[in-house]
Amino acid sequence: MKKVFALLLAVIMMAGLLAGCGKSGEETPSTAPSTEPTTAPSYEGPVDDDNVDYTIELPLVEDPYEFDYWVSCITFEDFASYADNLFFQWMEAQTGVHINFIHPPAGGDNEAFQTMVLSNDYPDFVQNVYSYYSGGMDKAIADGFLLRLNEYVDQWMPNYRSVVYRDETTFVQAITDSGNLWGVHEILYREQVAVDGLGVRADWLDKAGLTTADCETIEGLGNVLTQFKEYTYENCGPLYLSGGGLNSAGCLNAAYGVVSPTWSSNGFINKDGVATYSPLEPGMKAYIGQIAEWYAQGLVNRNYIADASFATPEDRWGNGEVGVGQFCYVNDKSFAAAAANSAVNPDPNFRLAAIATPKLNASDDWATDIHINTATCVVYPNFSLGITSACSDIELACKWLDYQWTEEGIHACNWGPYEGEEGDAEATYYVDPTDANGDGHQECYQPWLLAKYPSIFLVQMKVGRHIAPNYTIWSREWSALDQYQIEYTSIWDQAGRDWVWSSAVTLTADEGAEASSILTNCNTAFNEWAAQVITGEKSVDTYDTELVPMIEGMNAARAVEIYQAALERYQARSQYLD
Repeated sequence: MKKVFALLLAVIMMAGLLAGCGKSGEETPSTAPSTEPTTAPSYEGPVDDDNVDYTIELPLVEDPYEFDYWVSCITFEDFASYADNLFFQWMEAQTGVHINFIHPPAGGDNEAFQTMVLSNDYPDFVQNVYSYYSGGMDKAIADGFLLRLNEYVDQWMPNYRSVVYRDETTFVQAITDSGNLWGVHEILYREQVAVDGLGVRADWLDKAGLTTADCETIEGLGNVLTQFKEYTYENCGPLYLSGGGLNSAGCLNAAYGVVSPTWSSNGFINKDGVATYSPLEPGMKAYIGQIAEWYAQGLVNRNYIADASFATPEDRWGNGEVGVGQFCYVNDKSFAAAAANSAVNPDPNFRLAAIATPKLNASDDWATDIHINTATCVVYPNFSLGITSACSDIELACKWLDYQWTEEGIHACNWGPYEGEEGDAEATYYVDPTDANGDGHQECYQPWLLAKYPSIFLVQMKVGRHIAPNYTIWSREWSALDQYQIEYTSIWDQAGRDWVWSSAVTLTADEGAEASSILTNCNTAFNEWAAQVITGEKSVDTYDTELVPMIEGMNAARAVEIYQAALERYQARSQYLD
């Protein structure tokens, strides 16, 4: 769900800039901030538990202490600020450290961040800094904004360090190209499965005498869409194309070995170690040609052009406009409720099923012939927290952060801080010794939380740490799902992921500016061309005669060079492995 929520945060921000950067009186930094690189880290294998002291004495301070924490925030019932988060309230009780949250205005987070940087009036912590600081994290350290944490983590964060150094993949994704450990990251306890993909109206399959097996190939899916055409509300076309028509998460165009420029990688894939720009791949022409053919047959929902949403909107499902579309596995019950309560076309029989990315040929194998699904890294830098050079007490900051990586901190981050019997209205989670969902974790969210908040996303936001720097046991949400919802992930995860562009690959400041200038033009040109071809204004054959020459003339080759250089630097991080 990481992509879903990253996009959500980009458009839903909390109003109200909270007050300032004041600290409690008479503090002096325990260690002078240093922005000078020293030695690069060296990975020598997992930390030896027997030789490390992981204990943290609580409270961390004798007298109350305060840190300032800059982070964007969404609001919902009884959650106006992260001050209303139960985890942070528990952390203060445990540690004696109070957090002053600074939230940028809704929709103005980037502007507020740049103003803060220019003012040289920094808070102690900045979350999501990766998304805001132009030029990358090495530059943020060189500029004196962020602290390089390598030595501080070695000295004061043994619990966090044990996770960063647990294996080579985590270690390489946690550092920069220059070997800087620049922040406290969100790190997954294991690689996440695909949590969004294609869904089909299972009740319509029954009505047509079909099954999900009939959707396993592009040809088969076309036949299903043809049957579904007469079932759609006002005959508006059964296939909904997310991402402005380009299937943003790669769950349909992955069949052709390409991703949309609207996806997080700007259309790039890592094709066997080569940075490859999807709009210039022959598979993109084939994909757009197929969609144009379906559009001409009335099989594509006409409303997709006006809606560039990440997934198929709930009201499109609910009104019966869609037979096949993209969705996230935790949301199907809300679609059923929307269908039952639709003001224009109520349908109490709504039922959804997941389908894998359709194959081009029946003989293809999902794992070896399809190379893209929606899962990516084990380290998500977009949600990481940086300690700024203005931090008032680095040692205390590190110890406060490290407590979140202890066993009790991990439990509180993931399920909230209070254990109790099932149904206990004072507790955030209970323990089910049967491990009913089979994920290896017995903790379950309390039923009262699931009843009070309309989504598991909001439950996690209220009681713990979600899309934030912590050790994420992402299957925690399975305790709120039915078994069939959990099984969606295994269906979507049949597709391989070896070409997915890692979010840990970074561009330098100059590279980012140059590539952005090029790709903004290239992607706009491609999106306009694709819309014209899909809707029948142009032939798909203009791909070779018009689109490719146009994009090449916009210096797309230079953008490819930049991305290739960044990919090679990422791969070269292996130099830090012993």
